[in-house]
Amino acid sequence: MSPLFCKPRPGAGTLYSQYEPCIQRTISFRGLQMKSDLPMIHEWTSKEYAVDYWQMNGPFSQLYAIYQCMEYNPYAHSFIGLMDNVVICQYDVYNILADELKGHIDAAPDDCGFHLLMSPNEKPIPGLTRIIVRSFLAYYFSFTKATRMYAEPDINNHKSIVLLEACGFKKIKTVDMSYKTAHVYCIESRL
Repeated sequence: MSPLFCKPRPGAGTLYSQYEPCIQRTISFRGLQMKSDLPMIHEWTSKEYAVDYWQMNGPFSQLYAIYQCMEYNPYAHSFIGLMDNVVICQYDVYNILADELKGHIDAAPDDCGFHLLMSPNEKPIPGLTRIIVRSFLAYYFSFTKATRMYAEPDINNHKSIVLLEACGFKKIKTVDMSYKTAHVYCIESRL
């Protein structure tokens, strides 16, 4: 199994940035910083919109333990997305062969999956989540080893399903995982 090829070295700073003319804002990504980002992520995961699908609304110590493991896990990484240098989302990327999903699909050694958590929507910008996903895919597919990205939303998470389809993901199957029934979606590099 290959380590996650897009895992940045510690303290790498901004990893990717692009100006989005349709919203006149710059979207960028960096690695998650445990001390400064986790209290905010804990607050987000406790919000009503995140509880059902993230299932991380427990104590801060539990969230800290999960992300500390991810920080040292060579097969996964958590990224922070920013809009004009303000944190707007959190992305978890993982190697499929290091995840339960490997038992349900025929994945190549460098295929990855992702989970996305947006910040609370206090000042809605139409299409922002779609822009965030497309920006992250541009970063992800800039790596030569990146050929496919998977997502596995809960079958009842209609917003995520609509988002994935709007971003070009194709549904390949429905699977029963240990903690949910999920639709598996995939998008391939256009190179």
